[in-house]
Amino acid sequence: MNKYKGAVFFDFDGTLVDERVKLYDPTPETLKSVKQLHENGYMVGLATGRSKCYVPEINIDFDCYVTSNGAYAAVGDKIITDKVISIKDLKNLFAFFEDNRMGYITESQEQCHYSTSCYEQFEEMIEKFNISMTCFSPMPEIEKVKANKMMFTYYDPESLEKLHSEFGDKFYITMHRHDPSGDLGIKGVSKAEGIKQVISEFGLDISDTYAFGDGENDYEMLTSVGHSIVMGHHAPILNNIAEYITDTVINEGVTKGLKKFGLI
Repeated sequence: MNKYKGAVFFDFDGTLVDERVKLYDPTPETLKSVKQLHENGYMVGLATGRSKCYVPEINIDFDCYVTSNGAYAAVGDKIITDKVISIKDLKNLFAFFEDNRMGYITESQEQCHYSTSCYEQFEEMIEKFNISMTCFSPMPEIEKVKANKMMFTYYDPESLEKLHSEFGDKFYITMHRHDPSGDLGIKGVSKAEGIKQVISEFGLDISDTYAFGDGENDYEMLTSVGHSIVMGHHAPILNNIAEYITDTVINEGVTKGLKKFGLI
């Protein structure tokens, strides 16, 4: 018999925290509500575009992690999936970014690496999200790089159009909401894929699964669970798939969403 009544997956940026209002930690009310969710018998999962190594300690005991937009998933110490971009593809991507004056970052769960070109843009992006630099280091020899996904920065829209044109068939490319930067990863990989594997691992009924999100990269996740809760500040693409649109992060959207569905 499964020990969980169901599962609730939370996006990180824009859902548990919100850098737009300089809220870099969950509110005390959010922490209280998630603790109550646990006590009520629900599995609590994190589903984020971030790599695990730069998810800060936020006083939530997650039962599972779906990170790097679904390229990596783990339940406790058990790794369920760990998909990486090939060295051949990395070489092509690095060459493109260098030729087009675009900054780039590779992400694995243990360590992330940044290009020294366009470092200023990378630094600005990291500061906006209040991300610690402890897991970031300069790019080593490419053969030593492991990348579940990449981040990139750019100076002009033309380079972004070229990126879509040259690599859009093989990789997904999504933009960050208020920065000339974005994510790039293996096409077909999404938070939804990682979540489906977690649900299967626990033998959960899809009708007992819930997800909170706000961004474009949450679309697949929100359409793959039983109940989709969208935060008050969200990407317009989520309007038509939301079962419920809750309040903003700072106005306790997580707590209000959990109460709406009777989870706490």
